[in-house]
Amino acid sequence: MSRTIMRRITCLLLRVVPLCLFFATPRTTWAQSPEPIETEPVKPELKPELKPELKPEPKPEPKPEPKPELKPATEPEPEPPADRRFTTMVMADKPMSAASSLTVREQDLRLRPIQRVGDLLRVAPGLITVQHAGGGKANQFLLRGFDADHGTDIALTLDGIPINMVSHAHGQGYADTNWIIPELIERIEVVKGPYFSELGDFATAGAINLVTKSGLPENFVSVQGGRFDTIRTVVAASPTFGKIRTLIVGEGGYSNGPFENPERFKKYNLFAKLTYDLSPGSSISIAVSRYGGDWYASGQIPLREVDAGRLGFFGNIDPTEGGNSSRQNLSLSYQLHDDKNELTALAYVSRYTFKLLSNFTLFSRDPIHGDGIEQGDERYLGGLRANYRRRMRWRWLTFDSSVGVSARFDDIHNSLYYQQNRERITPVVEHDIRETSLALYAKEEVSFSRWVRLIVGLRADYFSFDVTDRSEDLATQGDASSGVRGDMLLSPKATLVISPHGVVDLFVNFGRGFHSNDARGVVRAINPVTPLTPTLGYEVGARTRLFQRLDLAASLWGLDLDSELVWVGDEGRTDSSGATRRLGFEFEGRLRIVDWLFADLDLTVNDARFTQNAGNGNSVALAPRFTISSGLSAMTKFGLRSSLRFTGIGARPATEDEFLQAQGSYLLDAFVGYRWRFIEGGLSIENLTNSRYRAAQFATTSRLRSEPPTNSPPPPTACPNSPRAHTGPDGNFLGCEDISFSPGSPINVQGRVTLYF
Repeated sequence: MSRTIMRRITCLLLRVVPLCLFFATPRTTWAQSPEPIETEPVKPELKPELKPELKPEPKPEPKPEPKPELKPATEPEPEPPADRRFTTMVMADKPMSAASSLTVREQDLRLRPIQRVGDLLRVAPGLITVQHAGGGKANQFLLRGFDADHGTDIALTLDGIPINMVSHAHGQGYADTNWIIPELIERIEVVKGPYFSELGDFATAGAINLVTKSGLPENFVSVQGGRFDTIRTVVAASPTFGKIRTLIVGEGGYSNGPFENPERFKKYNLFAKLTYDLSPGSSISIAVSRYGGDWYASGQIPLREVDAGRLGFFGNIDPTEGGNSSRQNLSLSYQLHDDKNELTALAYVSRYTFKLLSNFTLFSRDPIHGDGIEQGDERYLGGLRANYRRRMRWRWLTFDSSVGVSARFDDIHNSLYYQQNRERITPVVEHDIRETSLALYAKEEVSFSRWVRLIVGLRADYFSFDVTDRSEDLATQGDASSGVRGDMLLSPKATLVISPHGVVDLFVNFGRGFHSNDARGVVRAINPVTPLTPTLGYEVGARTRLFQRLDLAASLWGLDLDSELVWVGDEGRTDSSGATRRLGFEFEGRLRIVDWLFADLDLTVNDARFTQNAGNGNSVALAPRFTISSGLSAMTKFGLRSSLRFTGIGARPATEDEFLQAQGSYLLDAFVGYRWRFIEGGLSIENLTNSRYRAAQFATTSRLRSEPPTNSPPPPTACPNSPRAHTGPDGNFLGCEDISFSPGSPINVQGRVTLYF
């Protein structure tokens, strides 16, 4: 059956793509586009006077246009002059409000205290990124009531190239962003919810696409340094040769972090991009990059030891934890467009390696050697994406039609070993995985009048999972862990926008989305998991602009997830639980106080509950309930820029029955920078108040050497300071369920000097 479906999809793709190419053939003079058009999820905006982000421009305010500057169009405007037909501004599909979509440009990023790649992503309203056990590991992501771990329910891409890793050794959707150089990023495109036909796997809570620059106005050399033996250097050059634009960037860095056991995180990044303008309306780009990183980790330490005073807040139990990773990328993109047609295409291939040494349970499994593990992931991945868009008018109706295809293939080798002092002891599992996905989507946007617009879309995804378990025990009946399985999912989308007043837009969103599950759990013979976990999202909201200075957006949203699945990498298995429902409220505000001073506020309130088959309680563990981000920023015409930002996340349950709580945290960061001629200096301060907080937090059952042996029942005092004891079926002690955490950084001062030439 799966082969028949795959053949049908393939045939359909072979018919659609040539058709798209035929209609995209230019019949008129192409309009110049100063930069490449993105693949997913954003489209070029036809109104140059509209700003893509809610954050005000740090420039003197221009004279008001006849229409409000930031109000989304409810009907396509007459074509602008040829020299203004396309601009460098790109934004998400209209009619979404900022509560669902937002584009953040480089200008806004320059007003943020950014010390690492994860800081870039915090510009997304409601998104919290948490550094997890040191600098080399992927961040933990929290958005819209999801603790998405390392990326299970948030799709991340760089110029359309996927960052999330399917069937990863450390967790489904693992999204390591350390191979991205912050200075490369021109804008960040943010969408929330499963309402976008262009987006597929992992775009449950939302999706983020980081768009790189095609060139630089100035070459530069930058040096950054500060606390914790941190040093970072970036060199960038952008020579131009006629119609050829180039960008070459190199980055190197080292940091020990605040930990008693220095993290010794060292990394390098190389990036090169060449863009050739084939004609005024078409261009082709090729990009290559290479990353390597190596680090020691702080680990996840048990709170009971810290509270008892036997372990320092920045201490660790296993000083050998850490790892290394690398990634190489090659991509080729092509774009072609005129007033009515657009065609974008992307092909990419990547090589990725990963090794992580961890010890989550300490001495529960092995009281002698400890419970250290080594997770390994080696893979090649490649894929294709293409999108065709056509705009046309019939009588009083305006149509904006899109069709797209995508394909991805991963060839993976995963492994899990028990280890001690970074030396392997025994193998646990080894898998060879071949995972393929194909997708076809179509979207139609119809403007019925100046105040009513409707978007409908349909997406079809097919996944194939092929797993070979090298340690499979075929002698055990029914215990097969190798196999082949396929699955298909249809995802309808719909959006309605009503603009009853010139400065107010009301919108309703509906959409079905999904995230794929780990291939090893999908093919196993006993209790296999659902290949594709569907989700149903719905949202109502409003957006308005007042006095040409104040932008407000708010939405009420819901998300029903078919099941909560977690890949337990340290045990080589998938844990599943029942269906969940998330309800939330989001508010965003942007205020231009004066021409050079701006304020912003992002506020989210979420509630996540199990609706069926809950465990010991109905709460979804680690789901954020409250987040806030607010800031005051300034940018003067004299070269001075500064910001003061406040971010926070409230306390949340660490277990379903809320027996354990993950601590909330509230941080204040500051930044100031000044440029004079060809030199620029900057100073950023993270955690200005030197708050002591726990960053990544989990409920973990672990055992210390000093605690009762595992081969005997636990005494009443087995787990001090409120953690609860866990026992096995035989009544013997397994360990104490407690909060294990990675400490957040204390006050961190970093200075930076940049020379332009």
